[in-house]
Amino acid sequence: MNRVSADLLMPRILVVDDERQIHASLRLRIGSDYDLAFCFSAREALDRIERERFDLCIADIHMPEMDGLTFVEEAQKTDPELGFIFLSAFDTDENLRRAIPLQVFDFIGKPLPDRDGFEDRIPGWIEQTRNRRHQRALAQHSKEMVQDLQSAQLEREVELVASESARDALLQTAGLLTTIHAHLLSSSTLLNQRAKSDPSLGHLLRSLEEARKTADAAILVTESFFDSAYGNRDTSPAVVNPGLRHAINIATRMSHAEEMHKTVDVTPASDEVIVREISGIDFLLMMVPAIGLALYTTAPETTVRVTTEHVARLENASRDSRYRQHLWINRRNALTSHAGVTITVTCGAAPLNRAVAEAWLKGASTPLPAITARGLVLGMQKAKGLLGIAVESSGEVFQLVLVLPT
Repeated sequence: MNRVSADLLMPRILVVDDERQIHASLRLRIGSDYDLAFCFSAREALDRIERERFDLCIADIHMPEMDGLTFVEEAQKTDPELGFIFLSAFDTDENLRRAIPLQVFDFIGKPLPDRDGFEDRIPGWIEQTRNRRHQRALAQHSKEMVQDLQSAQLEREVELVASESARDALLQTAGLLTTIHAHLLSSSTLLNQRAKSDPSLGHLLRSLEEARKTADAAILVTESFFDSAYGNRDTSPAVVNPGLRHAINIATRMSHAEEMHKTVDVTPASDEVIVREISGIDFLLMMVPAIGLALYTTAPETTVRVTTEHVARLENASRDSRYRQHLWINRRNALTSHAGVTITVTCGAAPLNRAVAEAWLKGASTPLPAITARGLVLGMQKAKGLLGIAVESSGEVFQLVLVLPT
């Protein structure tokens, strides 16, 4: 599991209790800081645990049909890393004896204790669950991680060599073009003088002038390369419009979209927009997986739509009625009060399953293609932006919403 991407997700807590007042109390006390899910029975909670991933479970011991201890025994068969807190108005020696092998984090009495005894301890409990998941992932996938690291290092080296080779070749080309341009200009000047006395040279003069203009255009192309994200990977700014064009080209090739007649339609920003805190290459590494995933999921002969719009404050996007129910990433670290740009990637495919989306962001194995979300997650963290994902409960179509500070 990628701990960096996991920490960007708002922690999810499952509450299992047959008392409505407990649900209301927890919603009031911690609902603004955590993504809460509520169940009134152990059976309902077991079904949720099979379908979704949580960071902590708060369960009542004394429930009808299935008590909390039996519930935890069953739940651990599905999710052995999930941490549990027991709620109970009273405890018996038998309950304590049965709870020991379950390794629950703690027993909390009813009514709920003060902040020091409850709220302030929740981050530590969540961290224990995430540490368990992290250690299990390392144990299960250590070999794959080594292979991925070696593969990523090789790709990086190839990319750097190719980039530097391209730079050197273009630099030499730029020098040659400058020399050619100078010769063409000199020849045009001499021929222009002779053409005054010999009209038959007019056609040749026009050909030379066209050649000079072509050389001008070629020089402009090479110069623009050195001002782009490719010319200087680490310091060139993340300019949205050209960055989107490059990302679409790369994602289209990676996903073989043209073979299945998939296209991308982009509505560019109305003016030059630069994303703060990240470089042009960072922006590319964010947008390529976002667009590539949309191209992979959409059906043949359909179009992925990429739109941009300004936003006065980043937090306005997550409150927008169009995106309010999305799964939002990096809320705690985002520059929510800054102005920014919203880049929305939409296609006609079904929205992602929440568990699949979270697993993809964390770098876990998923049914999604071999398009890593690492660049998207790291770029979002570096830019201090927001990422919204339409999941099955929040939308009718596939949609990613990147909200980046400008």
